[in-house]
Amino acid sequence: MALDAGLAPRLREAVAARREELIELTCALVRERSLLGEEEGAQRLVEDRLRRLGFTVERVPIELPAEDDGTWGYPPLESYAGRTCVAGRVAGAGPGRSLHLSGHVDVVPVEAPETWRHDPWAGEVADGRVWGRGAGDMKAGLAAYLVGAAAYLEVCGVPHGDLLFSSVIEEECTGNGMKAVLAAGYDADATLIGEPSELRLMHAGAGVIWARLRARSAGAHVAFGDGTSSSQRMLAALGALGEMERRLNLLGEDAEARTRAGADAVFLLAHDRPFRLNAGTFAGGAWPSSEPATVEVRLRVGFGPSLTPTEAQQLVAETVRGTTPEVEVSFEGFRAVAYCDDLDHDLALTVSAAHAALHGGAPARQVLAATTDARSVAGPCICYGPTSGAIHATDEWVDIDSIEDVAATVALTIDGWQRAEAMPRAGLEPAPPD
Repeated sequence: MALDAGLAPRLREAVAARREELIELTCALVRERSLLGEEEGAQRLVEDRLRRLGFTVERVPIELPAEDDGTWGYPPLESYAGRTCVAGRVAGAGPGRSLHLSGHVDVVPVEAPETWRHDPWAGEVADGRVWGRGAGDMKAGLAAYLVGAAAYLEVCGVPHGDLLFSSVIEEECTGNGMKAVLAAGYDADATLIGEPSELRLMHAGAGVIWARLRARSAGAHVAFGDGTSSSQRMLAALGALGEMERRLNLLGEDAEARTRAGADAVFLLAHDRPFRLNAGTFAGGAWPSSEPATVEVRLRVGFGPSLTPTEAQQLVAETVRGTTPEVEVSFEGFRAVAYCDDLDHDLALTVSAAHAALHGGAPARQVLAATTDARSVAGPCICYGPTSGAIHATDEWVDIDSIEDVAATVALTIDGWQRAEAMPRAGLEPAPPD
């Protein structure tokens, strides 16, 4: 069954009537400083909104499984006491397929707030944008999905299949929030996640692990050092890891080699450097003329489907051990698998049809050189969200018109997904990567 052509303008109008509500909800979420361990204020906003829409809501705690499958983030970076995900459900009248709308409420810290043109925690509106930490990644996506669900429920009434919604924590560091929600029974026939994708179908994400390197020495006046200081050992380890990164990305290889790269090819063809090494934090030392007794660096390492998180950890440990065995290596946070959905499923076709009906033309595809919670979803899953900029950087922003566009697409997608047994494929294939 095709999308209901007459429904698109009605849903668009219902979303447009909520434009100010959409902006204010985005701003209100940005004003909640939902850093690691401080997510509750933002979660209360989402819970209240879901209850007002008629969802049956519960709080889902994070409980690590007894048996380690190598993909949960471990060890935890923060206690889970008093920290929960928000999950809701509107029971379908049937028959119809279930749909899970999801997003994460946690944000990364702000560095050098004095350099921001807009207060990172004020949720300011200027130049057609909402500014602030988390505006793009991804509180606007949460707001768009909530308003899209509201528009659908107003215009269409009770859904045919169950409509699920979740606001999860720790997408930015472990992914354990989404895994807990799915384990609690909030898996569905299909899942949409509101990550900022510029209204593209984000269907693939790189694997990610975090590592901690620590180098120790007795310290010394630099004039009397013997070349084995902790800082020199750390620099050597980072140099070896840089060469590892070059090999993972086939840097220097020609296009034919990248095409032949097996499971990693989709990433290597989409990006020059999809599997990125980042030294995110540095610590150590007390005086410029003294060799530090301890140097510590925390790393993020990207990799493709050809490696599991455990294998990526082993590769990092072996690389460091082969160059500087004195440097200690440990792991924390992410153990994220690389994933790639080929988009040959009804969800992609439904979102594409809804997008085309509302905005003209099929959406492009996007391969991400980072990770999202989509990696934990077993069934069809796509990230589809607004246009944003300066994510994890200074003066993060999200485009307001694009938030409204996403909300309308989500509303029409809910109807199309729930009513159709199988979407016709002719004319609904998503566009190729842009």
